[in-house]
Order: sequence, then C-alpha cells, then structure tokens
Amino acid sequence: MRRWMPAVMVLVLASAACGTADAGGGDGSAVAPVAATPAPPRCHQQAGPRTAETLAGTVDCAAPHEAETVHTGEFAGVTAAALPAGAVPAAFRECDKEAATVLGADWRTARLRLDLVVPSASAWAAGQRWYRCDLVELTGVGPDAKVAERSGSLEGALATPDAPLRLGCALVKLDKRSNVDAVAASPCDVKHEGEFAGVWTAPGKVPYPVKDRDYVPFYEGCLKTIAAYVKMPYEPGFGARTGYIPVLADKATWAMGDRGVRCFAWIRFRPLTASVKGVGEKGFPANIGLPS
Repeated sequence: MRRWMPAVMVLVLASAACGTADAGGGDGSAVAPVAATPAPPRCHQQAGPRTAETLAGTVDCAAPHEAETVHTGEFAGVTAAALPAGAVPAAFRECDKEAATVLGADWRTARLRLDLVVPSASAWAAGQRWYRCDLVELTGVGPDAKVAERSGSLEGALATPDAPLRLGCALVKLDKRSNVDAVAASPCDVKHEGEFAGVWTAPGKVPYPVKDRDYVPFYEGCLKTIAAYVKMPYEPGFGARTGYIPVLADKATWAMGDRGVRCFAWIRFRPLTASVKGVGEKGFPANIGLPS
C-alpha cells in the first residue's frame, strides 16, 4: 500500500511575521494594541500572513478574494514576551469549531483550508493578543492544489450534501514510481478510482507519522472510516477490498492541533462508474487484480 500524505494546510503561525507589513514594528515604531474586531465575515484579497494593520479586512466578501475570516478571538491572560506554543492548540480548536458552525459541516469535507493567523512578533511585543481564523478555498486537496479566487461568503457553503465544494469521487493519478501523485475531483458516473469517505480524527497520543510503523493507526482509522461509508463491518480481510489515501496536515500544523485526516477509498484495480456510498458487501468486492 502506497501512502500519500501531502501537506494540505499552510501553517500561518510560523510565517505570521513575514508579511509585507509588520504592524508598524519593523522600523522600531510603536504598535497600538488592537482588539479582535469587527465581527466576521470579512475577506482578504490574498491568502497568507496578516498583521494587525489588516485585521479589519481588505475587501467586501462579494468582491473577488482568496480568504475569509470566519472568527476572531484573543489569547486572554497570556502575558509572555512571545506567543507560547501551548496557547495555540486551544485557539486552533476554537477556529475549527467556529468554521464548522459557519460552513454547516467540517471544513475537511470540502476543498477548503483553515488558517490560524496570529500577530507578528512586533505586534505581540506591543501587546496585541488577537488571533484570526481564515478559510481558504483550494482547487483540490493534493500537493498540486492551489488557492482559488472566489466571490461571496462561505457562510452555509456546506449546509447541503450536494454542495459544490464538498469532496466526492476522484481520479487518482500515479507518478512513474506508482506512488499517488494527485487526487482530482471527478463526476461519479465516469470511470474513477477514488472517493472521499470521511474524516478520521487521530487521538492525541498518535504521533505524526515518520516511520512505517507510525502509519498503522492511519491505516486502521481510514479503513474503519471507509467501512462505515460503504456500510460494511470493519473486520479481518476488509483491507483486501480497498486501498486508502490519507490526507493530513503537515508536521507543524499537526503539532498546532489539526488531527483531522481526510480518508479516500482507492479502488485501483476496478475503475468505478458510481459512488460506493452505502453499497454494502456485494457492491464492494475484493480489490485485487492487475492494473490495466
């Protein structure tokens, strides 16, 4: 089984001080404290690092933009000279929860990315304690995915099962070494090899995978997710029925608290022409054979 784990999230925290503006601190001038207001939604022409100077947003959400702030908060009671790493996971969890409320479902079920934006180093030193939760639309979920320009707010964008942004059936592209290179959206009624089955949340004790043995929980987690999706019991031998493609955050974002793993079923040896959702045992035979 080939394992494909592209870094589909960008860790904004690590680069928050590298934007084009530094909240006035880059030249030694003072930075005025800024509260995390006004209330969202507010949109930004470009996705990427933001500072206090752009906290209030840059464009109306009806105009073309790349990022939308769906929530803002503050690191209450944090007086350290630099942002403590331990304060970040709680902020990310809050962003995660608020994003789902705005969208109508988990953002990982769609072509979306969630960015946690924090003050630049100089802004933090000047007393700013806000954080911002931005949603970004992507062209896909693989390493070749790009930020997509959009118009209109994302509020309620995942409220229905057939929402355009939702992940579904997919074409799985391999490289010359037969490793998964990309997963591209596909209509379910044409030949395809993959399908998004759901999100598995890795327990806190599961480390970021580096060695082969680290992938065991991901293997089991995604297979259980796929089994539930096709309405079959997860039991010995189920792994012979399907491959799996887990898509998870990069290592730094994982440490920040993003433990959600997108799980795709990968039916390599018998191209599909319909969804496998709820097909049961008869509709989900063993995935064996030789590639065509």
